[in-house]
Amino acid sequence: MDNLLSFTHTDVSWIDLGLLFAYLAGITVYGYLFKSRVHTSRDYFLAGKSLPWWIIGMSIIGTNIGSNDYVGGAGGAYRIGMAQANFEWIGAIPAMIIAAFIFIPFYWRAGVFSIPEYLGKRYSESVRVIAALILSLFSVLIVGVFLWATALMLQTYLGWPILLSIFITAGVVGLYTVSGGLAAVAYTDAVQLVIMFAGAVVVAVVGVNAAGGAVNFATQLQERFPDHLHTFLPSTHDEFPWPGVLLGLGLVLSPAYWCTNQAIMQRCLGARTEWDGKASMMFAAMAKTFVPLLIVLPGFFALLMAPEHLGLSDQALPWVVKNLLPPGVSGLLFVAFIAALQSSVSSTLNSASVMVTRDILGVIRSKRLDDAAELRMGRMITIAALAAGILCAPLTAQFRGIYVYVQQLLSFFQGPVFALLLMGILFKRITPRAGLWSLLLGLGFAALLGLAGLNMLYMAFWSFVMSVALLFMISAFTRPKSASELENLTYTSVVKEVVDV
Repeated sequence: MDNLLSFTHTDVSWIDLGLLFAYLAGITVYGYLFKSRVHTSRDYFLAGKSLPWWIIGMSIIGTNIGSNDYVGGAGGAYRIGMAQANFEWIGAIPAMIIAAFIFIPFYWRAGVFSIPEYLGKRYSESVRVIAALILSLFSVLIVGVFLWATALMLQTYLGWPILLSIFITAGVVGLYTVSGGLAAVAYTDAVQLVIMFAGAVVVAVVGVNAAGGAVNFATQLQERFPDHLHTFLPSTHDEFPWPGVLLGLGLVLSPAYWCTNQAIMQRCLGARTEWDGKASMMFAAMAKTFVPLLIVLPGFFALLMAPEHLGLSDQALPWVVKNLLPPGVSGLLFVAFIAALQSSVSSTLNSASVMVTRDILGVIRSKRLDDAAELRMGRMITIAALAAGILCAPLTAQFRGIYVYVQQLLSFFQGPVFALLLMGILFKRITPRAGLWSLLLGLGFAALLGLAGLNMLYMAFWSFVMSVALLFMISAFTRPKSASELENLTYTSVVKEVVDV
């Protein structure tokens, strides 16, 4: 507890502090200006369906390369090495292409605000509410992860107490997210992405030079830490065994993340056209190819140059920014990584708001709210989700690293949810009752695997297989929806390109 509340001494240049405070003030004002664009719930949740492909693509990457990648990815590289990059290569680009050409068109044609809303149309309102509850709970926990990662950066770099850092971050992000909705989130993401990429490139260049050049850097790694250069780890590895990476990550967690993640998909649903939605994901996939090395390198720099072993692997990136970079450059880079983390917080808050407002409260209530009331409710839920995320932030410290914590959470539900979405799109014969029982039993099966101590990647794979089997078995004995009820919801029932929301 003392660590959460105490200041520690750190030498930080006034230039770096000035850059940090200028960024925090500037991004707050910039995001708040979007308040004037929000008049309806559609404006708040989907930016009035006005977002162009390039803004969405930048926003997707800005959301994705937040605490998981910059802080957690660098920490993973520090701890286990090059195998961390599999979460960017195997775990992203193929699934992003699948999302662009299979999933986004169906979400768009269904005219939905959220992934649970699609599940409700395809199966039943019960499935919609259960899925929304699961994804909303995950969103709250993941907001806690992002806030914790930001606080860890601020503590390592500035010496601020973790709790103070959490509240400052929450205040800045909460103001523009609550005020401007998805448009504010998307456009601030785009600005933050430029800062992030520029910062990551500078870290890579400075770090390689500090290591004595590219050749010397590679030689030191090979001589001192040869095990860190393996792309795949042994099948007995307790975190990332290679069969689990291929089956659990490649076949389930990766497509489930990119095709069913509300924070990612909500941007595509806010596109001005279906083409913009698909193009945005392909643009993001292209940008994603440059991400892995920018994430892994800081972990390697800390591994080679830190004078003593870091207490937490997730401190690798803050250590590099603080100790390898000169004043000014250090502050700029620190701002870049704070931008990455704040982008993730704002995106997740906005996605949680739409699910709780429309997919939980909107379904449970006997009478639907009018648009003005729904807009007010959305803002209130955003504030509540932020408060809950603050309370959950310290849980992150109980796990070996941010990446492990996030993947562990995902492995409990992504297999069953992805099974319902994929099979529901591909096969008209899958029934509503099969969807409900497959979701419930699949979640229970994943929980049992977790309690049994099975690796998280295997949990995701086998819960997916179990859910697919249940979908077909139960569908064989229950009644499917009619052809009219399935219009634009399955692969063989597309009758029009776009449904206006």
